[in-house]
Amino acid sequence: MTRISIIGLGLIGGSIGLALKQGGGSDPELVGFDADASVMAAAKGAGAVDRTVTGLDEAVAGAELVIVAVPPISVEGVFHAIAPRLAEGAVVTDTASTKGQVLRWAERHLPASVAFVGGHPMAGKSDQGIGNADATLFHGRPYVLVPADAASETAVSAVVGLVERVGGDPLFIGAMEHDQLVGAVSHLPLVASTALFTLLRRSAGWNDFARVAGPAYRDLTRLAAGDPQMSVGICATNSNNLRAWIDRYIDELQRLRDLLEGSPEVLLEEFETAQRDRADFVRGPPARVAASEPIERPTIASSLGTLLLGGRLYERLRGLASVSGRTSAGRTASSDR
Repeated sequence: MTRISIIGLGLIGGSIGLALKQGGGSDPELVGFDADASVMAAAKGAGAVDRTVTGLDEAVAGAELVIVAVPPISVEGVFHAIAPRLAEGAVVTDTASTKGQVLRWAERHLPASVAFVGGHPMAGKSDQGIGNADATLFHGRPYVLVPADAASETAVSAVVGLVERVGGDPLFIGAMEHDQLVGAVSHLPLVASTALFTLLRRSAGWNDFARVAGPAYRDLTRLAAGDPQMSVGICATNSNNLRAWIDRYIDELQRLRDLLEGSPEVLLEEFETAQRDRADFVRGPPARVAASEPIERPTIASSLGTLLLGGRLYERLRGLASVSGRTSAGRTASSDR
């Protein structure tokens, strides 16, 4: 490749740029665009891109790989705007934290002459913006890839190469399954964190609560400090899964509430079990296994094979071994925040 374009130069787009530039040498030219001119100037000054441009048309002109790193709610508009100027054979990828809606937008707006490979790096920070971009942000982190049905092996290979270059671990998951998983491990915590903060902030006793709040409260409400536009986009594009997980969370809170009325011994066992299981999780996520109940799962890249995802993802990834040089099926996605 001779030119890569990054649209959106915040934390994720800026970190991708920094990671790509870290190697030096005869790398492809990195062209950056952001709707905020000051962000573009900061990205250029930080060395995240080689040059910036003033419009989306110029941003994608001649680019072999286009990385769309904007909030989920903005992805469709970017796809629509860049579609007429994309070079034939170009590869487009994104970094949005929901995938089902993004793939539908890609199918609706992007021309058949380009390939789309959806992406979601499971990495991030509470502090957003180009000023917090970090070349090591993706090191050792799962980086979900969801190729469109028409994506060629060459296109998938290009995005896998990008992921490995920035230090990520490619993980192939279907769009529906991805949105179910991140709805639980990323989007539900965002809503729960916000609710815990607003619960007390809107209370008449807020001044007293704020004075006594310690590290635990700050840690548990950390996600409420995230970019509101990003949060709205997450909720809007994964609302069905998020509503389902909120309902289950309410049920779990009710179960724990009921335990408060029981014996201390039962409550102690509950906390001991949670402590032990969390310690196991922190030491290392369990290996990916087949779902215990059959659920509908999408297929990916018919040109690469149409095996169902889930427990048979191992077989699917073996077919991609020549693309990535390794498989990541033994890993499960973790929170991106």
